[in-house]
Amino acid sequence: MKVIPSILEKDSSSLFFQIERLSPFFKTFQIDIADGIFVQNKTLDIGNVISAMKQFNNETISYLLFDLHLMVNDYLGATKKLSNLVAKKLLSIKNVFIHFSLFPNYSLLTTTYPQFTFGLVLNPEDSLDKLYKLYNFKTINCIQIMSVSPGSQGSPFLPETLQKIQQLRKIGYKNSIFLDGGINDKSLLQIMNLEFKPDFLVVGSYLTKSSNLQENIDSLKSFAIA
Repeated sequence: MKVIPSILEKDSSSLFFQIERLSPFFKTFQIDIADGIFVQNKTLDIGNVISAMKQFNNETISYLLFDLHLMVNDYLGATKKLSNLVAKKLLSIKNVFIHFSLFPNYSLLTTTYPQFTFGLVLNPEDSLDKLYKLYNFKTINCIQIMSVSPGSQGSPFLPETLQKIQQLRKIGYKNSIFLDGGINDKSLLQIMNLEFKPDFLVVGSYLTKSSNLQENIDSLKSFAIA
């Protein structure tokens, strides 16, 4: 399992602060974008992301890779803005995550924006049976399972969501599985007991709100997480 810090901030200066603070330890980040409509919380928008990136020198930002988690109704508009951002070489983006409950046209997205890898996000209440009916799920490049109710950091971990990892693997899903939300030294004990573990742990407040960052990073490493 690999750790990706999740950053959910309301302005560009806070985003810059978190990336600068964590970049000595991590080279891949997931930035959360929330519109205050799809979820109650509202974060910075794509324009704020651009402002934050411009604060870095080119040498620093060139080493960093980003995933974007779009908790927004207008995911098409947000994706178009991200493509413009990449075209200007302000940000290197690998994965763009869109919520399954919005029923995005996955084939259209992958065809229109081949520069991105698209993933689907499953909220705690989302049914795998519905996913199987609506998509050829084995062709989805990555799936992110929310282990908290999305929208704000610090929400309680929902252990029942871990069963989705087991179910996906047992029916033959072989691509990357991300687990996002409530991950800390306590919930990791439950994750480590799984038969099938996620490939990536998206860690938010355990890192971004830590008063002793090195201690929490060491704790993550103690679970043999690269």
